Amino acid sequence: MDLREVELFGKYFDKVPVEVEADNEPAPPPSNAVAKEDPTKFAAKKGKAASKAVKLRWQFQIMQAIGTPLEEIHKFADPTHWLTYFPPRCKRDCNALGLRIDWRRSFITTDANPYYDAFVRWQMNRLRELGKIKYGERYTIYSPKDGQPCMDHDRSDGEGVGPQEYTGIKIKVLEWADEAKAEVEGKLPAGANVYMVAATLRPETM
Repeated sequence: MDLREVELFGKYFDKVPVEVEADNEPAPPPSNAVAKEDPTKFAAKKGKAASKAVKLRWQFQIMQAIGTPLEEIHKFADPTHWLTYFPPRCKRDCNALGLRIDWRRSFITTDANPYYDAFVRWQMNRLRELGKIKYGERYTIYSPKDGQPCMDHDRSDGEGVGPQEYTGIKIKVLEWADEAKAEVEGKLPAGANVYMVAATLRPETM
């Protein structure tokens, strides 16, 4: 839960504007819509991708959509509340499904559990000493707005989109169009070479 939503809409979201509430309403089907389903094909309607297709702009709306009581939602602004709220419900649902799980071996896998945190730190340091792991670089999706990498599951849409490699090709300007010449006149040193960079996915076509 984003603390900004609590500050914006109030602790119990009683300051939500009408247009925000309208975001929660599913769009009605067209009056001339005809249901067409192929009985030979299966399409999941309750998967992760399907849930993200719902028009829910705010996080409190998503929490409401999964059945979280309104009076509970503001508590999720504290990250540790997630650790106490969802695990018991997960355990309840797994037991209701009849899953045979040894709950004695369950534990929290974040730094809220100092024993687990210490174990992971020791393990990573030890593996690095043995030369099994090292720091490196890799391409990733980066959010200029947040100033940090934006992993696949962090995005509300665009899931499955990865870094795309482009080839930049320098193209020397041999002659300016009249309008462009008027724009650059007096702004470039005499005899300066100017290049345009074209980005392409298929450099062989250039």
